[in-house]
Amino acid sequence: MKKMTLIALMIILTQTLSAGIVYIVNGCDETLSKYDTETGQVFNHIINVGEYANQIFIKDNTGYVVNSGEHNIQVIDLTTETTIASINCPNGSNPYWMTILQDENKGYVTGLFTNKVYIFNPDTYQITGSINVGFAPEGLYFYEDKLYVCNTCYGSPNGTISVIDTDNDLVIETIQVGNNTQFCEVDSYDKLHVVCTGNYADIPGKVYIINMNDYSDYEILEIGGSPTKIGIHQNGTVYLGDGMGQGFMAYDCQTLEIVHPSTNLFASGGCFVRFDPNGNIYFGDALDWVNNGVVYIYSADEVLLNTITVGVIPQDAGFYNFDVAVDDDFGEEDLFTLSNYPNPFSASTTISFSATDLHGLAQIKIYNVKGQLVKTFRIPNPESRTPNIIWDGKDANGARVSSGIYLYQVEIDGKKSKIRKAVLIK
Repeated sequence: MKKMTLIALMIILTQTLSAGIVYIVNGCDETLSKYDTETGQVFNHIINVGEYANQIFIKDNTGYVVNSGEHNIQVIDLTTETTIASINCPNGSNPYWMTILQDENKGYVTGLFTNKVYIFNPDTYQITGSINVGFAPEGLYFYEDKLYVCNTCYGSPNGTISVIDTDNDLVIETIQVGNNTQFCEVDSYDKLHVVCTGNYADIPGKVYIINMNDYSDYEILEIGGSPTKIGIHQNGTVYLGDGMGQGFMAYDCQTLEIVHPSTNLFASGGCFVRFDPNGNIYFGDALDWVNNGVVYIYSADEVLLNTITVGVIPQDAGFYNFDVAVDDDFGEEDLFTLSNYPNPFSASTTISFSATDLHGLAQIKIYNVKGQLVKTFRIPNPESRTPNIIWDGKDANGARVSSGIYLYQVEIDGKKSKIRKAVLIK
């Protein structure tokens, strides 16, 4: 029976591209659109959402839509596409951006008008507490048991990041950054990229790149323009949506080389940037902000794959039921040795590899059994390469993953090893 299960699993993992559903938040229409990647069909206005819907967060079979104007988080059963509950924030709080911890019954949402982060239970749909942060918080990002909250401090010369220890829900550090801090994200090199939008006029945008192990160690990228939303692709490219809706900036997360400057924006729009589990890029464009907007879908190497028409002002996108192929088409076993120990493991496991006559960027990619990418480790060059990578059972966002079978593969110079299994038990 176990042998047949493994065979079935490998058949799944060597399929090409499987179907998936993309939900798009239409902020002005107060609806969700649905895009079926298998059929290419778009269904607009399938679910009514609240006033000034900003974000959709998907966990398992549930979608959470942050309705800023109605001061709530709308809870949607995605299997039936029906609203099942509402998480009510205090009146006047203007909830803006949220996250839910992977293996805990706890989520967080910023309160733009109350200078707080609210704690909620996604199972009981109740607000369970709040944390005082800086002025006018918008984006937040969870990584390795800490929550990083972007306080815009709009009207002040500098914004801040409130660092919250999620074990005790206390602010443990406040980081001073640039003007109008809106969103942030962590790359695979443990650097926090903080978008400081500026004032949309004479103060241009900047990105602070902060060492997660020493918050006083940072670099500033003078990106210009008015960047807002951020997305860091698994290939290391950082995309920033232009707050004036003109297009997208981009730079390399390691070298900080600007790929698409604010003076020559990529694509069009700026409402959001998201990546599906295949690595395809979704850019939201409100067009004239009055009529229906569009979403551009690009491949990881920036080839336009599709353009879909959605509702008015597409604010965000979430991905549901994606089954993604793990590429095992290169079986040069003689070029690689690859293993992990201990296996099974509970706290952490060491992945060891060696390669013959391969000297470029090494990447170890870890996938779940659906073929969805969990985390990528990058070793830039042979001089700094170590043959041992320690995986602590956390995903790219620093959240602890659930028990089960995980698959990993090393790639160097475009050549890929056979897939190996790691079993996580708790």
